Order: sequence, then structure tokens, then C-alpha cells
Amino acid sequence: MNLEKEYENQQKWRHWERYLEYIPYNEDDVVVDLGCSVGNVSRLFSMRVKKIFGADLNRNFIGYCKAKSQQNEIYISCDISDFDFNLIDQLSGVWASFSLSYLKNPSEVIGAIYTAIKRGGWIALLDVSCFISGNMFKDCDHYQSVRNFELESYKSGKYDFNFGSKMQDLLINSGFEVVYQNNDVTDLELNFDGAVSEEILQNWKARLSRLKGMQRVFGYEYKDICDEIISSLNSSNHEKRGNVKFIIAKKR
Repeated sequence: MNLEKEYENQQKWRHWERYLEYIPYNEDDVVVDLGCSVGNVSRLFSMRVKKIFGADLNRNFIGYCKAKSQQNEIYISCDISDFDFNLIDQLSGVWASFSLSYLKNPSEVIGAIYTAIKRGGWIALLDVSCFISGNMFKDCDHYQSVRNFELESYKSGKYDFNFGSKMQDLLINSGFEVVYQNNDVTDLELNFDGAVSEEILQNWKARLSRLKGMQRVFGYEYKDICDEIISSLNSSNHEKRGNVKFIIAKKR
């Protein structure tokens, strides 16, 4: 399964429209989608706002988006940590889903958004908390080892598996005012009750096969860890544990 196919599969499990119901956008908004991936959220915004800019480091994703783009959709291949928001005239909204957790400097990016966005503008963030370990049973043999790996990943600046729990403080410290928050969003793939479907299970297996950092750290134990994760996901006793969080804030 290539990465575009894997990400496209994930889109139908996100139910993006439900998030847009809470965002205070209007038809004159100019919006940036940071880490637009295969562009599903950007396309939803394109039907609702004046202009949408989608940004992603992955050139294949950007090519994929451009091939399907409408006139008011602009896609840019770039490192989102270096995105110059001041170049967007009348910036009024920013959406970032599962993307700021990759940054070493999310506070700087959120601060730059606050500076550039017009008064009354909004920012909406959706991200994970305890991404991998949160979908393992706590009595798994390797549960604590995976938790420790997630913490070390954050400390080294590689990826923040617990970024969702930090979003509120980052926004408030940058000057934004929180207007909506959900700390336990139901997500069919990432935060759910009961066993996943076979299709979602296959997507998880594809994800685990490309987590090279975990493979390097755990070596021969990685297969056992994957088996524990898959077993947890496939169990009727699986329970959601606040692994996906959503927050909206405005610049007053």
C-alpha cells in the first residue's frame, strides 16, 4: 500500500464535516491548511470559503491535491515550520490536523499565526495524545516501553505522540482565546470503543510497517509489540482513552 492510498483510506474514518460545524468560518475567509496531506479538508473548505491554501512537505501529496484542485485551491510544497503566513493577504483561518505534532517548534509556528492572522481570525487544531500506547491495553508486556519511546521521541524533537494534550496551553500562551474544545473525540481508527474493522486493521498494519524509528529502537522485539498493538485494536474490550483532541481558538 503506497502512502497516498494509505492516507486516502484514512479520510473516510475522520468524518471531517463534523469539525467544520464548530469552526466560525465565513464565505469571505482566506484559510491555510497546514499539513494538507491528500487535501480532503482543503476541498471541504474550498466549498465554504473564499480561498484555501494547502501546504505539505510531501511533494507527492501536493501533486495529488493539484490534480483535483478547484480554482480557489492553492497547494504549496514546503516545510510547514517555515511557512510565511504574512504572505497570505487577509489570513482569517488556519486548520492543522495531525501535522503540528511533527514540528520541533510548534510554539513558534502558532505565534507566527497569531501575528499574521487578522483580528477575529480563528485557528482549529486536531491532533493525537498517546497515539500508539493509547491504543494498547495497559497490561501488555510492552506498554510501558512504548510509552517511554513516545516520551523520548518528543524530547528528541522527532515527533510528539502527545501533542494533543499541549494544544490548549500553546494557543493561550500565544494570545489566542479558546472558544471550543473536545478532549475525547471519537475516531474510528485512533480513538474508539470495541474492535476495529478489518479495513482499519490493515491500515494500522501498514502504519506500523513504516514506523522505522520504533523498529530501530526495539529491534527484534518490534514484532511482539506490533502483535500486542494489533491484538488490542482487534479486541471487543478496546476502549477510547482521549487519544484524539480538537480545539478552536480566536484572535480577539
